[in-house]
Amino acid sequence: MKIKSILFFLILFGSITVRSQNFAVKSNLLSLANGALNGGIEYAFGMRSTIDFSGSLRPWKRTERYVERYWLLQAEYRYWTCQKFNGSFFGVFLNGAQFNIGGKDMLLGKFKWLKNHRYSGWLTGGGISYGYHLILNRHWNLEISLGIGYEYIRYDKYACPDLCAAWKEIESYHYFGPDKFSLSIVYVFN
Repeated sequence: MKIKSILFFLILFGSITVRSQNFAVKSNLLSLANGALNGGIEYAFGMRSTIDFSGSLRPWKRTERYVERYWLLQAEYRYWTCQKFNGSFFGVFLNGAQFNIGGKDMLLGKFKWLKNHRYSGWLTGGGISYGYHLILNRHWNLEISLGIGYEYIRYDKYACPDLCAAWKEIESYHYFGPDKFSLSIVYVFN
């Protein structure tokens, strides 16, 4: 079964031809600054339409004081107001993630409850976005993107941030608000 799946994806992606400004690869600089591996690909299928697939992975601990491990996958349809990979775009995205985080004061004290407990779980959701591509030269762009949306979050809560902490309870949370911010360097194939 695994061999058939691998062959299917090789045939699928092997049949995609890279034509002028139809394909780009990118990396979110904000995610890199947080110590996560990340990357994305974007494929144009019209004069003003692209689809973006991106992901981020942080499999290790930074220090012993807190835990911050996660993976995130996101797919986004983008409609460009002028032309693809140039100027403004509006998007609709879906995402999913799994996380293990705790013992950290994030966003200048906005999430104080993260400091005293550890949370391990998953989330799924989606939303709308706005972004802008600034052309730096023939191949390189700088992209900024902001989004708001809904996330359903389900997690196990632990008594303290330590990995050996006692389990307390299972909880879920419905979040609506800002949920996407990226500053990416983009390489466009010409």
